[in-house]
Amino acid sequence: MNLPQKNLNASGTAGFSLVELLLVITIIGVVASYAFLTFEKSTKGFKLAGATRTLSGYLEKARVDSVRRHGGASINIDSATSYTVNIDFGGVGVTSARTITLPQGTSIRYSLPPANTSINPATTPITVTYDWRGRTGTTVLITVTDATTGVGSSTVVVGPAGDVSTDTTVSGPVTVPTPQTSVSTTSGIKTMQ
Repeated sequence: MNLPQKNLNASGTAGFSLVELLLVITIIGVVASYAFLTFEKSTKGFKLAGATRTLSGYLEKARVDSVRRHGGASINIDSATSYTVNIDFGGVGVTSARTITLPQGTSIRYSLPPANTSINPATTPITVTYDWRGRTGTTVLITVTDATTGVGSSTVVVGPAGDVSTDTTVSGPVTVPTPQTSVSTTSGIKTMQ
């Protein structure tokens, strides 16, 4: 039984040449480096979103704590990389301070709408203080930014009524809500017959 045999020659009719192998390795390297950069950018985006959620969560906690204890809760923003929360962490009626540090490469700035000027809190600190109703009295637009190109920024807006919203913008004049002073007791009430 004689089986036909293949004759392999130096022209590379079977297998890969060295040039083809180097080309495949180069393509794999380019795709892997692009995937790594995309993964790193998305990881920083997740850290930025987490820092923004943490800040808005502490602002909400300060508002609730201020209503519960009839005032006194505040957030001090006096650094570009951290802020200090002053609330009743233990639930015992005593305010304590806790400093929250932003992830590395992340910074914080603020503006006071309707002005668009971004202010560095390291040079001009600001304190968001809640009264016994959970109101702040002013609007503060806080911007959390990552230093990496292409990651972007995220915003937290604290309104004069104490409301907190993330990734929104403030435009136009900002006014403090005025309470309704007179309520008609008969308008809108139907009589029963």
